Amino acid sequence: MKQVMIFMLCMLFLTLTACSSNKSDEDAAAPIPVKISKPQLKDEFETISLSGSISSPEAPANVSFLVSGKVIEVGPREGDPVKKGRLLAALDPTDYQLPLEMAAAQANAAKVSFRRAEDELRRMKMLYESKSLAPNDYLKYKAAYDSSAQQYESARASEKRYRKQVSDTRLLAPITGFISKRSIEPGETAAPGRPAFEIVKLDNVEISVGVPETDIHLVRAGQRASVTLPALPGKTFVGSVRLVNISADPGTRTFLTRISVPNADHTLRIGMIAEVRIQGDKKVRALLLPIESIVRDPQGATMVYLYFPDQKKAYAKRVETGALYGKEIEIRKGLSADDLVVVAGQQRLREGSAVSATSAEDKGAGQ
Repeated sequence: MKQVMIFMLCMLFLTLTACSSNKSDEDAAAPIPVKISKPQLKDEFETISLSGSISSPEAPANVSFLVSGKVIEVGPREGDPVKKGRLLAALDPTDYQLPLEMAAAQANAAKVSFRRAEDELRRMKMLYESKSLAPNDYLKYKAAYDSSAQQYESARASEKRYRKQVSDTRLLAPITGFISKRSIEPGETAAPGRPAFEIVKLDNVEISVGVPETDIHLVRAGQRASVTLPALPGKTFVGSVRLVNISADPGTRTFLTRISVPNADHTLRIGMIAEVRIQGDKKVRALLLPIESIVRDPQGATMVYLYFPDQKKAYAKRVETGALYGKEIEIRKGLSADDLVVVAGQQRLREGSAVSATSAEDKGAGQ
């Protein structure tokens, strides 16, 4: 009896396993719903798509103190806007104020002596011209005047130098822009020439891209360029080609091209990655697919899935892509206008997957 029970339990287990296996096989074989469409032939302007990074068209302003001293005040931080003339930082001016006071006192004394010598020379000149003063005596007064004038000019120069040193303890913004770096804090000792701040302008930005030799004939200064950024999805900016280099980079064989983009609201920031489309002057016939149709194989190559109605299956096909046209991408090699391409649902597919295809243009009938 015990053996019969064991036999029946084994049979039940095998039956359940078989049913589960059959159900899994049926699920695996279930067609995957997809949408299909044919590539569209359209007349579009020649375009070239490139990637680059945003920079400032002007070199950043590195601001540093001209004198040394202890930092007692620091104003803006990274990202803060500043206007030309704004106080950025200040040093303790004590070490420069005492020499200034001494130089100012010496300058005042030298001024008094100079004015006295000037008045005396004026009187002696009148006497000399009226023949009431000997020439040698007049020359003595003239020499005293010249010496007094030199002393006064020297004292004034010394006062001016010390006054500038006191003024240099206050670091002012030389341009209007944004603080990109701050390298000084209160309590530190500043050294002459050591950068304390870096200021960049953002009213206009520039994108540097490398144009391949095969496409350089499509690019010239003044052309319109549309700019999109992964960091700012859904936004498009308009710029223009400012410069195309006359020589190629020997390593990459690309020509440096600079795109100027207005940035009045300062949305674009230094270092952002940008995608640039430069539009040519001539129209070409292009084979286009929706961008989402493109997938990548394990090696990173671009491909699409083609639908074969007689087999009701989809197979991968490598393609060479070209320029972007809005939400569509150019297919340069690998497809014809009669191919049926999976444009939705392709992310679930594998080579030879069974599919249930519906036309992307007609959501109703199956193919």
